[in-house]
Amino acid sequence: ALNSISGTYLETSAHRLPGGPALDDIPPGRLILPASIIQLETKKPRGHITAGELRASGVRIRNGDAVIVATGWDRRWNKPGFVTESPHFTSEAMDWVLGRGPALLGSDIPCYDDPRRPEGLVNKLFERGLWILAPLVNLRALRSTRATLIALPPRIKDTCAFPCRALV
Repeated sequence: ALNSISGTYLETSAHRLPGGPALDDIPPGRLILPASIIQLETKKPRGHITAGELRASGVRIRNGDAVIVATGWDRRWNKPGFVTESPHFTSEAMDWVLGRGPALLGSDIPCYDDPRRPEGLVNKLFERGLWILAPLVNLRALRSTRATLIALPPRIKDTCAFPCRALV
């Protein structure tokens, strides 16, 4: 059996909000997106991603972009604490991202909200119609702040999340 949230996966609001789109409702062309890539300092366990450091990156996010945030956390892939010690966004950082009008938020962290004290940040994304792509790997290899993201999960009816291969 394969869990829908395994490896790198794409997740829609249907996972948490009634009436949200399932993956099979999304035309494949909507999953090929221009991307803004933000490289942050390497995060420590339970580190915070702040609005100040996102702003200080100087990366310009365009309306409808995929926003990809690299923290270096993927180096801990499949090690103890990868999920429970994950760095995460602060509420202000999530509001900063949402204020730029992206279509998708991707990162090399598995938890966008504090895994120990969630504040509902994932629901903020879903309420705005954003999708989640996580956890990504090898983001440190990206040298540009602009790219094209391709994230195509299999088209399985009524699925809200599923592993996919993400390419930049």
